[in-house]
Amino acid sequence: MVKIGIIKEGKNPPDKRVALSPSQCEYILNNYPDVEVFVQASDIRKFKDEEYRKLGVAVVDSVEDCDILIGVKEVPIEQLIPNKKYLFFSHTFKEQPYNRQLLKTILDKNIQLIDWEVITDIKGRRLIAFGRYAGIVGCYNGFLAYGKKTGAYNLKPAHQCDDRADMEAQLAHVTLPDNFKIVITGHGRVGGGAMEIIEKLKFKGSRFS
Repeated sequence: MVKIGIIKEGKNPPDKRVALSPSQCEYILNNYPDVEVFVQASDIRKFKDEEYRKLGVAVVDSVEDCDILIGVKEVPIEQLIPNKKYLFFSHTFKEQPYNRQLLKTILDKNIQLIDWEVITDIKGRRLIAFGRYAGIVGCYNGFLAYGKKTGAYNLKPAHQCDDRADMEAQLAHVTLPDNFKIVITGHGRVGGGAMEIIEKLKFKGSRFS
């Protein structure tokens, strides 16, 4: 029996994201009888503990008994459990100096790290990377920053919005000067996501109107 633990995100500022949603955990339990899934209790996570419990997923205070521990952001050094397998974005692959001690501790504690950043398909293409929603949120937060800088309007930060509809409703507050120009570079997933926000603004006199 393999035990998978979904860890509570420990990095500050808090991150509400989680690697597996309640429905994904339920799918694993229903389709892989040799796998158990445990979710570490969290008051930070976007999905509440009760949402996991309702689908039969065990919510626990500690995941020390699990074989594989899954998270999103870097695990704080003091929270690393020795001799485990971890999956998370460590931000060490590019030899980032600020996470050198994290990588050293991972080695010292005999931890097997599977970094989301380096998982690729047979053609070497990254499977987990910035995508459509990075463009959506990044573009939205760009308009948020412009409003703060100019004082022209105020938007709710993206991470405080309940969902996509709540975030898009905030765009009604955006007021821009005449002849305002925006350039989107790139035409991949991130650029496409950014264009979704641009199109929601429906600029008059432009091809987005």
